[in-house]
Amino acid sequence: MHATDSQISQMLDLATKASPHEACGLLLEDGRVYPCPNVAADPLNHFDIDPQYQAVAEQLGQVVGVWHSHPAGPADPSMIDRAMCERTVLPWHIVSPALGDYQYLAPCGWQAPYVGRPYCYGVFDCWELLRDWMRRERGVLLSRPLETEGWWERGIPLFAQHAAANGFETLEDPLEPGDVLMLQIGASVANHLALWLGDGLILHHLKDRASEIHLYGSYWQRCTVSHWRHYS
Repeated sequence: MHATDSQISQMLDLATKASPHEACGLLLEDGRVYPCPNVAADPLNHFDIDPQYQAVAEQLGQVVGVWHSHPAGPADPSMIDRAMCERTVLPWHIVSPALGDYQYLAPCGWQAPYVGRPYCYGVFDCWELLRDWMRRERGVLLSRPLETEGWWERGIPLFAQHAAANGFETLEDPLEPGDVLMLQIGASVANHLALWLGDGLILHHLKDRASEIHLYGSYWQRCTVSHWRHYS
């Protein structure tokens, strides 16, 4: 259900006060607009609702929506907004204090394309690209590592550990479509994944870049440290 004029006015007011950071919160069944602190590492461009405030909101009443602001731009849903709306299975309400704009977004089964995803750790990154591809193309459900961003800087071999726990095995056989290449880029452990598509092409999502398809050239080959395949 779309927000009322009163709710939109409240969200815009809260967003204006929080600017230039993104404001965020929840909508309750009784109509309350419940603001929550934005605890994202980059609050200028992203938001994370403080889990303690969310727990309090859930005690006050049923949560029926998530709201947040786009401080400097229009309220049009981003690809990240669409992905997270699907995950929360709740309507999302987006406001733009700069333009006085409001947009409503409801879960509808939307799926992100493989190519052109913006980078956002935990939402759109190389492991999430692998998860989506395996689910859609192979019907295989992979879990998500729980480590926070930067685990590679702490020397944690997270990808190797998690791949093994999710049914992948290392091998030396010729590459087949759907195989996973683990790459080591400026780190002491494998910190990047690429999907082998065949015909010399890989699909991957580098940090702070959009997901893309590349030729598996000499640079990527030099960075590759292992080759994995999932056995269902």
